[in-house]
Amino acid sequence: MKFGIIGCGKMGYAIISKISQNLFKKNDIFVFDVNNRLIAELLGEGFNAVDDYNKLFEVCDVVLFAVKPQEIKTVLDSIKSTYSCKLILSIMAGVTIETLSSINPEIAIARIMPNTCAVIGESASSICYNDKVTDQLKKVTRDIFSSVGTFVEIDESLMDDVIPIGGSFTAYAYSFMRAFINSSVARGIDRQTATDLVIQSMIGSSKMVQIYGDIDTLISNVCSKGGTTLAGLEKLENAEFDRIIDDCAKACANRSKELGKLS
Repeated sequence: MKFGIIGCGKMGYAIISKISQNLFKKNDIFVFDVNNRLIAELLGEGFNAVDDYNKLFEVCDVVLFAVKPQEIKTVLDSIKSTYSCKLILSIMAGVTIETLSSINPEIAIARIMPNTCAVIGESASSICYNDKVTDQLKKVTRDIFSSVGTFVEIDESLMDDVIPIGGSFTAYAYSFMRAFINSSVARGIDRQTATDLVIQSMIGSSKMVQIYGDIDTLISNVCSKGGTTLAGLEKLENAEFDRIIDDCAKACANRSKELGKLS
């Protein structure tokens, strides 16, 4: 089986790096990208390159769209046929299966929303399919995205709304961590010390939720009446922390819907 990718930025490269370790041989992976320097680097690593993405559909069984959503109309208008391609994968925010089906209404399509943790094999991906995707092709999709982390399968109607907790969440987590680090540094704590403590606290907190599940109970277990943790939590509540997070998530999801309209 041969794998093709249109656009090979950070996310695309993370995916082909991982699948080349256990799913596809490098000489079975074909890349199209407008960045000639990147193509030269990929050729040096043993991947194949093509100068026209239509060639991917001629030689590959699976083709992954990893271009910016704003570029997809130009790409779709240029594709002449699906040739031997059996499965199209897309990691483009907002671009619907219906839009991608314009290539060929009979082609199997899966939409996926991974995140940048794919580079270390820790992505949280969401996947949906059209009704042309057979059990065998679902397995191919699952194998690809389990190689870069974990995944859940959802209905396409939820794909925009899952982005804030999957695709974009890492940036929000980093921002939360950075704010605590900067606050600590401003109060005299060494930046590396603050960073180390925040990193381990984030890892430990995530593992606690993974093991015990009940977040409300976990919060309560940290707090004691009149204690330090409650003093901080009261500041978050007074600042309407939950509303701010909800506004952030809604803005993220709505932007995905807007991008879908552009395509």
